[in-house]
Amino acid sequence: MSVETEVRLPQLSMGMSEAEILEWLAEDGARVEEGQDLVEIEAEKAREVMEAPVSGTLRIKAEVGAVIGVRDVLAVIVGDPA
Repeated sequence: MSVETEVRLPQLSMGMSEAEILEWLAEDGARVEEGQDLVEIEAEKAREVMEAPVSGTLRIKAEVGAVIGVRDVLAVIVGDPA
């Protein structure tokens, strides 16, 4: 049985409520490694790169250009069972 880890938009500052997805740095269905750069976002005119929290297969849930709220799911990483 595989393990799914949700990648959610963190609140990077006190006033932040949403962010725009600028670019996915890995493709849907690609294998990613923990700590690998995953997605570039822009929030409050500041760009940030989020890293993969775990290793596994990336399943993108939010497309480039989408504006998503804090704690919304950006992607799911399907990993091997421990």
